[in-house]
Amino acid sequence: MKHFLMLILGLSTLTAVFGADIYMAGDSTMQTYRDRDYPQQGWGQRVQELTVDGVKVSNQSLGGRSTKSFKAENRWANIMKEVKKGDFVIIQFGHNDATKAKPERYAEVNTEYKANLEQFIDETREAGATPVLVTSIPQGNYLANGHFKNYGFLDPYVNMTKKVAADKKVDVVDLYQYACSEFDKVGEKTGLTLYNIYKPGDYPNQPEGKNDHTHITFRGAYFYAAGFVALAKQANLPIAKLFKDLPGEPMATALKMTDPKKSKPYAYLKTLSADEAAIAVLDEMAKEDAAPRQ
Repeated sequence: MKHFLMLILGLSTLTAVFGADIYMAGDSTMQTYRDRDYPQQGWGQRVQELTVDGVKVSNQSLGGRSTKSFKAENRWANIMKEVKKGDFVIIQFGHNDATKAKPERYAEVNTEYKANLEQFIDETREAGATPVLVTSIPQGNYLANGHFKNYGFLDPYVNMTKKVAADKKVDVVDLYQYACSEFDKVGEKTGLTLYNIYKPGDYPNQPEGKNDHTHITFRGAYFYAAGFVALAKQANLPIAKLFKDLPGEPMATALKMTDPKKSKPYAYLKTLSADEAAIAVLDEMAKEDAAPRQ
């Protein structure tokens, strides 16, 4: 009888795990990009390739959005209409919340930003799903002493994200601190290759080149997505069960990646074809070519 009960419990656990989907709410550092934006990618678009079979990832992140504008545009409400019991919702904001010059985005850290995160957590739980907070990824900057450090504007939002997670007893993945440590190890010359920094002529579709220390390339996107998985597994978070074992350390694997532009850029996006929410976001972006980004 004991073994029978254990079998039943095991089957119910498998059902809970493999019946779960992942929803992602965030900004341009997380969103899925089009071919024309290559080599820029968001780390959310690399999550699907890291999941076990049967898990669907709906990346509804979009550039220029903060907790405030994500709510105002009903993007959060749309996720809540789709999410079901047993799902997970990954939430990462901060970059645009800190933009005082744009009132439609700005969310003061101790009041509106905090309240918005708490609302997202409460509503996710009410839907029977599990919220997972993620600290903002840092900008690609090195100090004179060689240490990797984000400009200070993000720090209050990173700290508040962790505080809200502690107060509400929610799982949090600290990509900010993880990245600072990993980039310190590899140094500036290597580290910045993961950010959207390249010379004119490096990419035919980006003739003017880029010096963008906020957004990331395909290597950076993999690093942060795999970093999320690595930290979730290390902390034994419930969401970790939805991911395969990583082939190696996230930074080492990212740096060894072959540039897809030499073969078929974005071929892996075909794996998202069944994700109607992700396709809808891509279609919307095509219509809003000038959509604001950081």
